[in-house]
Amino acid sequence: MSETTHIHTDLDTLSASLTDLRTRLESDPPSGIQGVVGFDGFVDTFIRMKSPASMAEFGPKVAAAAGIAASYSVDHQGDKFGGNGPLFAAAIHDIFDATANVTYIGGIGDGDVEPIFQEALGEKLSRLVPIAASAHSDCLEFTDGKIMLGDFDACGDVTLDNLLKVLGEKGLDDLLKEADFISAVNWGKLPHVGEIWSTFANRLKELGREAKSVPMFMDLAEFDHRSGEDVQDLLARMEILTAQCTTLLSFNLKEAWQLGDRFGGNFGGKKDPESVCELAQLLHENVKVDKIVIHPNSGAACASQDGCVYVPGPYCQEPLISTGAGDNFGAGCMAAVLSGCDDTEMLLMGNSTSGYFVRSGRTPNFDGLGQFLSAWSAGTLPERL
Repeated sequence: MSETTHIHTDLDTLSASLTDLRTRLESDPPSGIQGVVGFDGFVDTFIRMKSPASMAEFGPKVAAAAGIAASYSVDHQGDKFGGNGPLFAAAIHDIFDATANVTYIGGIGDGDVEPIFQEALGEKLSRLVPIAASAHSDCLEFTDGKIMLGDFDACGDVTLDNLLKVLGEKGLDDLLKEADFISAVNWGKLPHVGEIWSTFANRLKELGREAKSVPMFMDLAEFDHRSGEDVQDLLARMEILTAQCTTLLSFNLKEAWQLGDRFGGNFGGKKDPESVCELAQLLHENVKVDKIVIHPNSGAACASQDGCVYVPGPYCQEPLISTGAGDNFGAGCMAAVLSGCDDTEMLLMGNSTSGYFVRSGRTPNFDGLGQFLSAWSAGTLPERL
């Protein structure tokens, strides 16, 4: 383990970072932040499993029922807007207490914005740019995780051509001239989105935006079905993106294991903080980005030129909701970067945003994050907020 690796398994060794972060949260958050988020869009049907309630129980039961049939008790909770991008955009709006000006571009309608997205985001975001119809997911939620059953056909229509048909080159340039950040998420489900990512970086350069002045948050999301050639193409684009933007590439633990295998890592099943940090460092050495972030359920790690840091998470035994937790984590990290936080503070803010969300179904603003951190530090954090 490198001398620049700092592993914190509890909050006792993080007092200085917690104090600095609370100070930031107690001051006025940056206002008037402008950003562009994209590019997916899903309508999610939520199904809470009642019996069996956990994935650990569900898996063996399904296997035992193979070739026969099975029936399980659920709570059908209806449809909600979804997709990593829309959830991220909504979370940024809430963290900055409605002062951020966010444009969302993506699969939220073919022609007109679909009603479910208009209702959820129309009053929150500055602009909605529909470039393709939404996809659909059935979200099976368990006490220890979730299973996403997705119909991804519409994702193939999220293309640069469709974006430019709707927005136009001037419209895109106008957004990029003023953008304080970019969030590009769910590469795994969008087969043609790499060209959009690269075009954004190239246009920023051509518009005279200073190199490294615009942070770009990226989350690949589940990418099991993408080919090795697709992954290689993505890795080649990362160098272009990082030359222009300050890049953050975020993974859940399964996704990080999967990419780590490509570089000779053997981390599958390893969840301890030391292994998570080693994996983050392996990815940082092999992927041309400024920061690699990995967020298992129990904490989060960030590897950058400053080394690797791991911080614990405010673990919730039985989350009220898990879909959207990763997007809230990412939005918390981006808000931290925009607020001038270092890697440790960024992870604490990401974990706190996610921890607040899974307990309440809501995204906190700066005040809410400060209260959450205080309760977490004092050991009085409840399971529900």
